[in-house]
Amino acid sequence: MNKYIKLAAVALGALALGACTEDKINDIDVADLPTVSQYADNFVITVDQATNTANFEFNGVGVYPVWIIDGKSYSSQYSFSRFYRKAGEYKVEVKVGNANGISLGAVEKVFTIDKTQMTGFGGFNYEYEHNLWRPATKKAPTFFYAPGWSQIADPAYSFDGDAYTVTLPEATTDQWQAQMHIGTDICLAEGNHYDGSVIFTSNVDIKSATLKIHPDGDDDDAHSFFPAEKITLTAGEPRCFWFSDLPAAVDMNNVVFTLDFGGNPAGAEIIIENVVLKDHQYDDGTVLPELLGEPVWVDAQSADNLWHGLNPTIGFYYAPGWAQIPDPELTVDGESYSIVLPAATTDQWQAQMFMASTLSLPDSDSAGYDFCVSFDSNIDIPGVTVKLTAGDSDDNFFFAERVAVTGGVTKKFWIADVKSPSPMPDVKLVLDFGGNADGTEVTISNIILQKHHD
Repeated sequence: MNKYIKLAAVALGALALGACTEDKINDIDVADLPTVSQYADNFVITVDQATNTANFEFNGVGVYPVWIIDGKSYSSQYSFSRFYRKAGEYKVEVKVGNANGISLGAVEKVFTIDKTQMTGFGGFNYEYEHNLWRPATKKAPTFFYAPGWSQIADPAYSFDGDAYTVTLPEATTDQWQAQMHIGTDICLAEGNHYDGSVIFTSNVDIKSATLKIHPDGDDDDAHSFFPAEKITLTAGEPRCFWFSDLPAAVDMNNVVFTLDFGGNPAGAEIIIENVVLKDHQYDDGTVLPELLGEPVWVDAQSADNLWHGLNPTIGFYYAPGWAQIPDPELTVDGESYSIVLPAATTDQWQAQMFMASTLSLPDSDSAGYDFCVSFDSNIDIPGVTVKLTAGDSDDNFFFAERVAVTGGVTKKFWIADVKSPSPMPDVKLVLDFGGNADGTEVTISNIILQKHHD
């Protein structure tokens, strides 16, 4: 994909020539500037309609190209490509430059994308009158970009009024190392339920992209954000992240859309578009996709349950206010586990429980796995995190989901046909009850990991 750059100072100065009437400026003769019309045929744009990719090429001697994308994004590359998800006619201004500056005039190039590309569900209606995002005031994004947790310069980004494009030149390894924060004046009301969707397109595979919607100034309290889930992005394939009928546990003023692409490879370019956030009571006519039906589960005590008989090693990280205290009281009854959390926590990951096994699974090709676990709590827990990972790396995982548990009601969490692109040695189940109240007692039972069958 193309790398956008700001015009160099000399280039910007040359662009300003168009507003001047003098034949010479700073001893540069206007006659020495290149004439773009002479090079119009040297700019060639071809479109691969199968992939919605526009290819930009320039061939010229003694001059360099200036591509003006969307009226404000610049590139001086001789050859690059750009993905366009939506069908339509697109225009690009082109200029040429030489040692004396950039041509006074410009030539307009036009190309067409035949079809809107979208695999699967395309999200809620962006144009709907109750989409809170469209009329909202959007602040300029801020970033925390820290490969290896060492912060570097903010990534380049562009915004065309509808879509953001962000370029991450350096690779990161962990979640939250490539954060992008978009502040708004959107306010959500406690008790109301909301729908939302965002379309992401990446030029490279990104195993873990996160969207977290939270009030300005508070992204830690487990009661004050949603949905904080991860999705996987496949190179060149638009992916819609969506949620429906999610309640706001508190008033959420001036909500911030926090995005994270931690774990990205170098040179990642991500398009973020078609953002929708609306009150669930307003029906925009969107037909939600049929969710994958719950699988038929094997007997929890059978050999077909890959988790059965593993006798995992249990560990904890219990740290209200991020100050670690003694581990919770644990009672084991066969393959059922009960814990007591005497002190409240406020944030995700402050009440972690680890179940480390010796089970190793190969990488998934066509076959995936189904997983389920049940929770019984005496008190509401706003968000229980369920994450199935490799024992040697929390970044190599099948899934990382968050569910609410209601006190006195059994909550069965399940997920079907999950796959991993790499082997999973010593599978580990990570649970987190961060945001729990004082005196929370929770039982974890009915853990089943099975091979998926259609």
